[in-house]
Amino acid sequence: MPKKRANGEGSIYQRKDGRWGYAYTVNGKQISRAAKTQAEAVSRLQEARAKILAGTYTDPSKITMEGWLTLWLKEYAAPAVRKSTLASYKSVVDNHLIPALGKTRLQALRPDQVQSFINKQVKEGCAPSSVKRHVVVLKRALEQAKENHLISQSPADAAKLPKMEQKEIEFLTAAEVSKLLNVLPMTTNGRALCFILGTGLRVSELCGLRWCDIEADGFNVNQITYIINGKALSEDGKESIRVCTAPKTKAGKRFIPFNQKMLELLEEQRIAQKLDRMRAGEAWEGKDPGRGKQYVFATSTGKAADRHNLGRTLRNCLDQAELKRRGVHALRHTFATLWVQRGQDIRTLSEILGHTNVAFTMQKYVHSDTETKKRGMAAMSDII
Repeated sequence: MPKKRANGEGSIYQRKDGRWGYAYTVNGKQISRAAKTQAEAVSRLQEARAKILAGTYTDPSKITMEGWLTLWLKEYAAPAVRKSTLASYKSVVDNHLIPALGKTRLQALRPDQVQSFINKQVKEGCAPSSVKRHVVVLKRALEQAKENHLISQSPADAAKLPKMEQKEIEFLTAAEVSKLLNVLPMTTNGRALCFILGTGLRVSELCGLRWCDIEADGFNVNQITYIINGKALSEDGKESIRVCTAPKTKAGKRFIPFNQKMLELLEEQRIAQKLDRMRAGEAWEGKDPGRGKQYVFATSTGKAADRHNLGRTLRNCLDQAELKRRGVHALRHTFATLWVQRGQDIRTLSEILGHTNVAFTMQKYVHSDTETKKRGMAAMSDII
């Protein structure tokens, strides 16, 4: 009677097709796999045996998409990406990928199933940009499964995405800016929106701005601050998590000079914040008002501003001014567009916006209106 192999016991052999096979035993069942080289086969066999002996081995053929996506988020995505990115990944996994593909075995997932998932999302009215984001998360999870030798090829590689339509970026004309400024409230949120209009800051950069970043002739962008949904990411189930981090790129960390209006606005904010501190009393959660590491555009209790509250204030003001609703980021676009329309240097604009190259600034943030086109055509009339 042949001897029964023990858990973890394995062997390596060369196959007829030139590849190297390796096999090991788990609970009396022999698992056979293949690798391109002998060294790779040895490495994979050792890895499998170590997991078997440690009691952490899972038969790859039994891993479901739900199990793998959950593991990928915890062990691979969480240590490698920003918390805001992780929250976005988890939302895609929980709300889209697991409901559609979760019960399918990882090794049984086929390209046509991935395509069917994409087609169904499009049919249900999901925006092409959102579909693309969902597939990007799926591809990253499957690519990691491939690197872990759980699958030999990603079934998402052949996916055909819906056509992406270039969305026109919204901005305000000079006349609309004037109308908006007339209705902006004399509050922290009102001054914050005005500051974005006057400096081109991203909203996360504005929320992260501290008094210690302010100098006599300008200010430094040293950090970004944002608030994310923390229910899925925090052990205590917090509703929100405040994240402070350095700008994403080297160009994002920059110095922006003041003009007189911005200086006056900051002095108004400094005085208002000291009054907020007095009114808040024990409810104040920030640092010393108007100085140090205290946020410049903090809430009435000293906490970092929330972009959603700024968005609500802007929408209300646009409604009051009888203007089309736009997001806060439109104010950054407005700053860039009006800068160019006034004939200012594009390279300088690119540096103020924190971009890595001028081409991106021109493509993404600079727009022409009808009046600008007319002036350009008039200037060219002498060539005919």
